Amino acid sequence: NEKKDIAVSVSHVTFTKLSDEEIDAYVASGEADDKAGAYGIQGKAGCFITRIDGDYYSIMGFPISIVYQKLKEEGYLAIYEPNPKNWTTN
Repeated sequence: NEKKDIAVSVSHVTFTKLSDEEIDAYVASGEADDKAGAYGIQGKAGCFITRIDGDYYSIMGFPISIVYQKLKEEGYLAIYEPNPKNWTTN
């Protein structure tokens, strides 16, 4: 009886209209080669993005807010205090 918990984060990213030269330069940079979706929001492609609807960290590849909430629900995570020396566990 293994417990499974599934969460989904949906985000939409809007790019500006790119010229052929911009596309060619981005592809030639090699940045897209190892990226899901062929771009990295935190890298060179960031200058092409005009709008984000959703969670920035999910777009980067790790939905930290969802993971935090799930861990907190299970009692595995420290409760945040501004000073880490004051963190306590559930």
